[in-house]
Amino acid sequence: SLKELVMSCNQIGDEGILSVCEGLQCNKTLTTLNIWNCGLSVTGASCLGELLKVSSSLKELVMWSNQMSRNQIGDEGVISVCEGLQCNKTLTTLNIYECGVSVTGASCLSELLKVNNSLKELMMSLNEIGDEGVLSVCEGLHCNKTLTT
Repeated sequence: SLKELVMSCNQIGDEGILSVCEGLQCNKTLTTLNIWNCGLSVTGASCLGELLKVSSSLKELVMWSNQMSRNQIGDEGVISVCEGLQCNKTLTTLNIYECGVSVTGASCLSELLKVNNSLKELMMSLNEIGDEGVLSVCEGLHCNKTLTT
């Protein structure tokens, strides 16, 4: 049974991730989904947010480098993922490195960190969150007892 799905550097785009998410709706074994540099946009991130609401096995989601010329997840996409994580109790690693996130997305992540009890690693380097975004994330970290990295 499939435990890890690595699709990195395949320009599957939103249409491809929609098919992947549909296929994973009932999956109970996949623990890692690696979709870095796959040309996702807000639409693809929204599909992932919906998947996170029902996934009972996914522990690691790697989405980095889905921005600029490769399309952009951005704040709206991160908000969709955060909404999915409000219901999710299994994801321990979220990598949104270089996904076009600004202070708005950082604020949403901050709110998530205040209530999420499963996330242990959050990687968000090379986003444009600025000082205000850093302060917002720090505010969320004050309430979070699980994040280690």
